[in-house]
Amino acid sequence: MRKVRKGSSVHMDRRNFIKTAGAGALGVASLSWLAAAKDVFAASGNQHVYVFVSFSQVPAAINGVLHRVGMQGAGTFDPAARWVKGGGSFVHFDQNASLPKPLIATGFWEPTAFVSYDTRGLGSYGTIQPGILTMKIDLQPIGGAVHHDVTLELVCNVGAVPLLTGEEEGWNMEVPGFATFHPLNPPLGITHLSIGGVAIDRGA
Repeated sequence: MRKVRKGSSVHMDRRNFIKTAGAGALGVASLSWLAAAKDVFAASGNQHVYVFVSFSQVPAAINGVLHRVGMQGAGTFDPAARWVKGGGSFVHFDQNASLPKPLIATGFWEPTAFVSYDTRGLGSYGTIQPGILTMKIDLQPIGGAVHHDVTLELVCNVGAVPLLTGEEEGWNMEVPGFATFHPLNPPLGITHLSIGGVAIDRGA
């Protein structure tokens, strides 16, 4: 597992979030990682850290299937040098199905290109920098074909001030030839983008 050094300000009620999410394995794994990560962030040039765990879905059912995806991830990006690293995992299921909701797909994702980073002129709040990070990723379903050129947009807001980007907290994702996913309303999940000078240690 990757380690991150000192500095994250991600705060949430772990028990309530996992209960509400309805996808316990994703919530438990992701939040356990976040808890372990809090002590391993460190200063590093102009780099920033992203950490998120949240759910998004398509605006309307497709052939009766309401596609919902729970996704988690973490990594480092440098907007000046225009690179992004990291990755995570996802579960894809039909929200319209009765419990237990069968998986449509599950697997991993990794960034392939930095696209943009926009703070919308917002100030920081402690070590949190509200903003929008956009990247290209590959979706890698276990036992399925890789989806290339997928656009993933991470949105970080700070409601405590508030410092708001104008978009819902969470993530938007465009899968070419299939669909576009948007955060739930109200959002279910959290996204953290750090101020500059923070990186994830890829060591043991």
